[in-house]
Amino acid sequence: MSDNGGAIAIKGFNYQKAAIMLVMINNYQKQNFKVIPESKEDFEVHVDDEIYFIQVKGTKKLSIASLIKREKKKTKIVKSIIEKNLEPGTDKNKRKIFVHSLADTTKKDLISEDGTIVTPIFKLSDEQKKTVINDLELNPSQKLRLQNQKIYITPFSDDLTLAMKHLKGEMVEKDLLVTKKRANLVLGELVQEIDAKSEIEVFSDNDISRKIIDSNFLKEVFVSVQKKEMFDSILENLPYNHLKRMKIEHEKTKILFSYQSLKEKVKSVIDIEQLMDISDEEVVHVIVKEIRRIDTTIENEELMIAISIDCYCEMGGELA
Repeated sequence: MSDNGGAIAIKGFNYQKAAIMLVMINNYQKQNFKVIPESKEDFEVHVDDEIYFIQVKGTKKLSIASLIKREKKKTKIVKSIIEKNLEPGTDKNKRKIFVHSLADTTKKDLISEDGTIVTPIFKLSDEQKKTVINDLELNPSQKLRLQNQKIYITPFSDDLTLAMKHLKGEMVEKDLLVTKKRANLVLGELVQEIDAKSEIEVFSDNDISRKIIDSNFLKEVFVSVQKKEMFDSILENLPYNHLKRMKIEHEKTKILFSYQSLKEKVKSVIDIEQLMDISDEEVVHVIVKEIRRIDTTIENEELMIAISIDCYCEMGGELA
């Protein structure tokens, strides 16, 4: 888990990623949830056996005219925002255009309704649909797809400071986080994952499967961030000076890949009930004693303390 998540989040943040994270935070606990960034659209969402193709536009004051406008780039005509969003998938799939701003003349005629992955969503009025169909000369399949195309106005603009503030508030509201520090760490982890998945080029269906971010990843992020905060809290409670704490923090980075098996063995032989009425310092000593017994090759005291605190955090998580 990176300790500079806040800096990473700010550095790699943009409106499209903020929109993806908003959907993640609000839907990751739903059945079969997964997000695919930069796939057949800006991002793709699977949830409850439905597929949503989502295009994100950070342009201000979008209107029906701008949503159906085709542009000429060199010798090529670029399809309109609405046309692009109608392309992927099947006639049954759902489609969303995420915006942060609409022209008043367009917004006043939209029809509001409850959404599934985000809410409220807006559908075009009959008159607006007629304009889209006629101007774009939609075929029968495109007309069907237009029925499942809705507009969502995000609760934040492309002002990234305000977007981050809103996302943190969403996490707090859902009892995912309790501190600003932990919120920054989560946002940093999500930005890194979205970036990594977005960079995977798609040449086949197998490549698309490699781009998936599913609910298991998101749950692991929230759990690991909580565990990191718990680690810091326990370490702060131990009677060590600043230099020793720094050394323990440094040794903690070795735990993730090298000592999982050892931690499982240690946890299997410790009775959690016997730890309930002793101090954090005494708990750490009990676990260190077991580490020494199980693995005699470890001589680094700070590493043993780091493994011990990590075990302690995991045992606490298992009680939750």
